[in-house]
Amino acid sequence: MVNKLNSTSSCISSLLDTTSLKKDLFIKNEEMPYTNHKKLKLLHHTEKELYYANHVGHQVKAYKEDMDSWYTSRIVDYSPTLVFIHYEGWPPDQADWIPFNYVQLTSQTTNYGPSGRESKQSWEDYRTFYYSSSGKQARSHTGLVSDRRMILHTCPCQSREITHPERPDRITSIFKALHSRRLLRYFKRIRAREVTPDELLRVHTFSHVRNYFPLLSQSSEKPIKITSIAAILNHSPPPSPKSMTFGVGGGKVIKIEKQNKQCHLFTPPDLLYKMSCGELGIAVDTTYHPLYSRVSAKISAGGLIELVDAIVREEIKNGFALIRPPGHHAEDDAAMGYCFYNNVAVAASNTLDKYPSKIKRIMIIDWDIHHGNGTQKIFYDNPDVLYVSIHRWEHGKFYPFSGAPDECGQLDGLGYNVNIALNESKEKSKPMGDTEFLAAFYHLIIPIAKQFKPDMIFVSAGYDAAEGHPENIGGYKVTARGYATMTKMVCDLADELCEGRLVLTLEGGYELQSLANCATSSIIQLLSDHEDQIEYKHSLHAIKPNLGAIESFKTIVDIQKKHWNLPDQLSSPQCKFQLPVEWKIIDNITNRPKRDKSMKSGVVEGY
Repeated sequence: MVNKLNSTSSCISSLLDTTSLKKDLFIKNEEMPYTNHKKLKLLHHTEKELYYANHVGHQVKAYKEDMDSWYTSRIVDYSPTLVFIHYEGWPPDQADWIPFNYVQLTSQTTNYGPSGRESKQSWEDYRTFYYSSSGKQARSHTGLVSDRRMILHTCPCQSREITHPERPDRITSIFKALHSRRLLRYFKRIRAREVTPDELLRVHTFSHVRNYFPLLSQSSEKPIKITSIAAILNHSPPPSPKSMTFGVGGGKVIKIEKQNKQCHLFTPPDLLYKMSCGELGIAVDTTYHPLYSRVSAKISAGGLIELVDAIVREEIKNGFALIRPPGHHAEDDAAMGYCFYNNVAVAASNTLDKYPSKIKRIMIIDWDIHHGNGTQKIFYDNPDVLYVSIHRWEHGKFYPFSGAPDECGQLDGLGYNVNIALNESKEKSKPMGDTEFLAAFYHLIIPIAKQFKPDMIFVSAGYDAAEGHPENIGGYKVTARGYATMTKMVCDLADELCEGRLVLTLEGGYELQSLANCATSSIIQLLSDHEDQIEYKHSLHAIKPNLGAIESFKTIVDIQKKHWNLPDQLSSPQCKFQLPVEWKIIDNITNRPKRDKSMKSGVVEGY
């Protein structure tokens, strides 16, 4: 492509400099573009791609379909058939991949989004970075997938009094933090798509897929692949919380009788619970919008698959899936815990099937504060997938009440399910934080991973263990620095074991500022180079985990040493699971960690 650009850019540039031709290249009116195909005079796609290749950062006029209007916009990136557009004055989560014929070359318009005109200089700065060697290196290293249609999934109540934890603002807040720190320029933007029924049927039952694919043909009734059929046949499968009438945050449960009312909108059969806002929910408190939730769920799963494909094809090294609804609670046959499809399980299973010679073993690390009951159940007998979850358990009293340390898998999958279940000490109660999570990585997760030797690593990256979350859905004190260090440890692990193939996908995290700060800190560690990437040395205030963590780790070591070769000292009564001494901060004002300011009020215009 580069050679082709070099050889033809001069003639294309001279061609496009002709004023009379400019008027013919793009749409001449502002009607909806798909109603005026006969009036369009378009260049061949290859020529148009060459134009966009030379004009990233330039101002154009682009059609915004959801607003049915044209806006002054900026070219952010391009593909052979589409162009990625940022609409000036609109938040960055509204940027979109659109067809070439949705773009006009002219920028003579005053139609901006709510925030108004953006700085020309800032976009010139983006353009300079895009074409620099640093920009090219960044886009070949880390990918980012998202889609504005995932923001449409919300509770139809639109209540100002009730705030549902899993809401569109989660994605918006992370984009705002990335934009304010001028990080969006560092990613190759991956276009999301809807997942297909066949892809879902690799891990989900036909009846579950049909609940959200109402037009699914009966010809697909048999799953292409049942990942854990032994778990279905086994007389004592891992605990499945779907039958329990508890939501993520607890509270009063009101179950209604299914009413046989005719409705022109499709609703799934498990929409049976009256939520506090008055609307019906799935599995107590999973919101459902009859117009948008199904599409958002399909795009969430499909977007992750596209990102993983780009990594395996070596277009990029790693990536972050900024997607919702989340997935790790979704079981093979049920939606729950704000999750409809198990995004990570669907992507992992499809990757194993699609790239059998390259990806034979996958490791899934789940650091969401809630156990990923769905992911565990789906892969419980699969020796090709190592599932490791670090989560709050409280002896089975914390949602989803599964994830006991002795749930280790079954049949061929025995030993490939590792639950680092954390409990507070009865003797001295104290919430878990950075030191406890990092000690779990250092002493347990990394040694096990090195023995498993995965070909790719997935992280179910939930940020609800972050400080600021209330007790009922969080209660821990992990900081942005803690998440950054965990991400760095996983990046180093992926570099050592699987050529850097690593993908993080958003799961939980509901307090917006801590979510945005922690996710941003994680994302920075994925980049090829950035001044805010951290080092282990002098990074922690404490290197000794609290008593609750030590007690929990000892139980886990006693169980997991039957399946993995763990150091003998971990079984010693004197073992305190301490982190390296050099990781501790030398306590003075100059080297104390500064609070993350990524949610500052100042607006940075441009990428």
